[in-house]
Amino acid sequence: MAIDVCGKISKVREGSPAYTAGVRAGDELISIDSQPVRDILDFYYLSDEQSFDIKVCRDGVTYSYFVDLESGEELGIEFAEELFDGLRKCHNKCIFCFLRQMPKGLRSSLYQRDDDYRLSFAHGNYITLTNLSESDMDRICTQKMSPLYISVHTTDSELREKMLGNKNAGRIMEQLRRLASARITMHTQIVLCPGVNDGEHLDRTIRDLSSLHPWVSDIAIVPVGLTMHRFGLTPLKSVDSAKARQVVDSCKRWQKDFKREYDTRLVFPSDEFYLLSNVDFPSTSAYEGFPQLEDGVGVSRIFLDELRQVQKSILTKKLRPGRYTLVTGTLATPLVQHLAEVLNTVEGVHARVCTIENKFFGKTVTVAGLLTGIDIADALANTGPDECVLIPAVMLNEDRFLDDVTVADLRDRVKAEILVVDASLRAVVKAISKCRTERKID
Repeated sequence: MAIDVCGKISKVREGSPAYTAGVRAGDELISIDSQPVRDILDFYYLSDEQSFDIKVCRDGVTYSYFVDLESGEELGIEFAEELFDGLRKCHNKCIFCFLRQMPKGLRSSLYQRDDDYRLSFAHGNYITLTNLSESDMDRICTQKMSPLYISVHTTDSELREKMLGNKNAGRIMEQLRRLASARITMHTQIVLCPGVNDGEHLDRTIRDLSSLHPWVSDIAIVPVGLTMHRFGLTPLKSVDSAKARQVVDSCKRWQKDFKREYDTRLVFPSDEFYLLSNVDFPSTSAYEGFPQLEDGVGVSRIFLDELRQVQKSILTKKLRPGRYTLVTGTLATPLVQHLAEVLNTVEGVHARVCTIENKFFGKTVTVAGLLTGIDIADALANTGPDECVLIPAVMLNEDRFLDDVTVADLRDRVKAEILVVDASLRAVVKAISKCRTERKID
C-alpha cells in the first residue's frame, strides 16, 4: 500500500484506549475509518467518534486496530509534528513583505514564510487565501475551521493582485463570501501602505468587509513596516503622524456607524496609529474584548490599565532600592516613561528608560519586538554593575534575540544585571522586588 502522508506518533499514554488497542510510539498514522489523516486537525476531527478503526504503519508493515472510547475519554496519542504533509508556504510577493526586507544572519525561523490555513485555525496565524485549492476550501467549510485570521489589505481585485504580487489574489471577496456562507468567523487585517491602499481604497475595503458581518468579526488596521534593507523593492512610504491621525479619525467615524448598525465598532486601528498621532487610546470597553490583541490592537490600553492598578498599590509594596533600566523601542517610550515615573515614587528606587534606536533594521522600525541583541548591547555599554536592566520578553524567542544573540551573550557584554520580564507591569514590579542585590544610590 502506498503511503503519501503519515503522522509520526511520538507518545502513546500507557493504559489509554490507543495503547490498549495496540498502537505504539514510533508508529506512523495512516488513516482513521479509511480516511487519510493529513495533520493533527484531521486527527481530531476524525477521532471525534465513540468507536473507529485506526490504521498505522510500523517497520513497513500496516496494522489495523479497533478503538472504542468511553464518553469524554481521550485516545492517548501525541504526535511529533502538527502538519504531517508539511508546511504550506507563501508564494506571494507582497510589496510590503517584511521578510523580503531582512538581511541575512538572523534567526533561521524568521525566514520561514508560511501561508497555511491550518495554522491560522490552530494558532491564529494570518493567511492570504491565495494558495487554497478547491479541496482546501471544502475542508475548511466541512470541518468548520473557525475562526480564521485573514490578511485582506484591499478588496479591490486589481489592486490586491498588485499588492500581493499574485494573480490569484483578486478573488478575495468571492472567497470571503463563501467562508461567510459556511459560517466561518473571520478576523481580518489590513496592512496600510500610504498612497497605495489608503483613502478611498481603505473606505471601500472596510465597507466590503462590513457587508459580511457578523462572519467578518473584526477588522484590524496596522501600519506598513519598512526597513532600510528594501533593495530593489517597490518604493513605499511609512505612516507619519498626519496619516496616523487621518486613519484614527476615519476609523472613529466608521466605528460610530457600525456601533449603531451592528452594535460593534468592527474596525480597530493598531496602537501605532494612536502613538504616532499622539491621540489618546480608547477606553477598555471600546476594544470589545481585544479580539486582535496579537496584532497590536489594544496592548497599550491594557498597559495603561495595569499601570493605574499598580500605581494604587505600589507604595505598599516592598521594592528593593536601586537603579533600574527599562529597555524599550522608540514607539513605546512614552508609555514606559509613565511606568518609570510611577516606580520613582518609591523611596530608594531610581528607574530610567533606555530607548533603543533600531540601527539594524533602520530608525523607521520602532517596535520593541524587532530590536536586536547587538543594538541593545551597544545601548547598554555604559551601564554599571550597580544597575539592573529589565528586558521585555517580547524581544526574545527561546532566549534568543532576532540576530541570534542570546541573553547569556548579552550578560557577557554588559556589566549590569540582566533580567527578562514578561509583558506585564506586575512582572516588572515583582522583578524589582526580587533583584539579586540592593543597589546603593549616591
